Amino acid sequence: GTGLIIKIVIIILCVLVLIWLVKELRSNSGKKDTGNVHSSNVLKVRLAAEEFFFIKNNKEKYNVVNLKELKSLGLIDDVVDANNKVCSENGTNALLNSENDSIKMTIKLDCSTNDDEEIFYYNQNNLACQNCDGKTLMTGNNNIPKEEEKKEEKTNNDKQQEEGDNSDNNDIRDDDGEYGEYSCVAWTDWQTNRIYDSSLIERTKTLVQGVKYGNEISTVEYGEWSDYTATPIPLSDNIEVETKVVQNEVWSDTKTSSNIDINDKRIKVISTNTESSNVDCPSGYTLDNNKCLSSINTVGNLTYKEFNSGKYRINNGLCEGVKNIKYANKYELTYINCNYNRILDQKDNTKDSITVYTYKELISSNVTYYRYRTVSTVKTRDIDIYTNQKYEEKDLPEGFVKVDGTEETFYSYKYAECVK
Repeated sequence: GTGLIIKIVIIILCVLVLIWLVKELRSNSGKKDTGNVHSSNVLKVRLAAEEFFFIKNNKEKYNVVNLKELKSLGLIDDVVDANNKVCSENGTNALLNSENDSIKMTIKLDCSTNDDEEIFYYNQNNLACQNCDGKTLMTGNNNIPKEEEKKEEKTNNDKQQEEGDNSDNNDIRDDDGEYGEYSCVAWTDWQTNRIYDSSLIERTKTLVQGVKYGNEISTVEYGEWSDYTATPIPLSDNIEVETKVVQNEVWSDTKTSSNIDINDKRIKVISTNTESSNVDCPSGYTLDNNKCLSSINTVGNLTYKEFNSGKYRINNGLCEGVKNIKYANKYELTYINCNYNRILDQKDNTKDSITVYTYKELISSNVTYYRYRTVSTVKTRDIDIYTNQKYEEKDLPEGFVKVDGTEETFYSYKYAECVK
């Protein structure tokens, strides 16, 4: 029925949307972005790097800063590429080098769109950007404070070495307290291989990929309108009904009458029938079996001709006898002492016949017409945004949640005790 057709249409629409999404994801995956999103992200990272290196006067201390550090200082937020994926915090960075008489800043975006590196040059003296097209914090008029000279602090071990104190020659640690591969002071870099060694202390962290799910969007879709019909259409949740009232000329139901104008164009005669009127009895007569019968009961003689004329009803069907009686100059057979009632002649007591018409009449009538269309609500979602690197779940960017199944555990080690 109609419900099944609507379900099939909704399923087809969902499949088409899914095919489109897969096609879009495939077409976007791995493409190199050199458009507006790339330019905007490069500008975003460069301005934050200018703030870090030049405004905050860190260029003498560091020659590279990554996105994670810039975020921790509140200089920038997430960088999202043209595939709606968050760029890597560790891989996205700004690098400073000297080149001729300029400071060269290289911006590298580590995103799913394989962005090209971009290079910008700054004046060695006033740090004005030479190819930023005016989109820069460094105009050449910045008041950059000079970095204070670093003060060297010597540890007790350094002082002992300067004084020639070699009393700890049996200590095989290097300056960082390391014993070859491991240290009793510093933890090793994070690694995915787990080591089982009772002399080592272990720490772990679990990294996961994050996702920011797209918002759900509900869209109402309508089918094509049906043709109008005079048959009422009941309302339901998945159809919309529209009506219109039209004044039509229609033929009425069948009628009968003997008094119509058969020449009237709004009259359509279907059949005719000629009928006689009922017997109409005069005063002193009553209708009996469609005959007018005298209400006076008479006893008398009836000639043979009168007896059989049908103008008399002989009560009990008999008379006292039959005789030949002379009337004038001739004898006639006569029924003696008959008990009878007179009957009037039929043709004297009927009305004229009439013609009865069966017909239809053309009349004006308001007719309601109906049409309908299907209504369906299609729910879709914005594209989900995934992080381009893994985080500890507590450090996921705002709005992101863990993608189940992406957990990866890392290990770090150091010696439990420092042995001399």
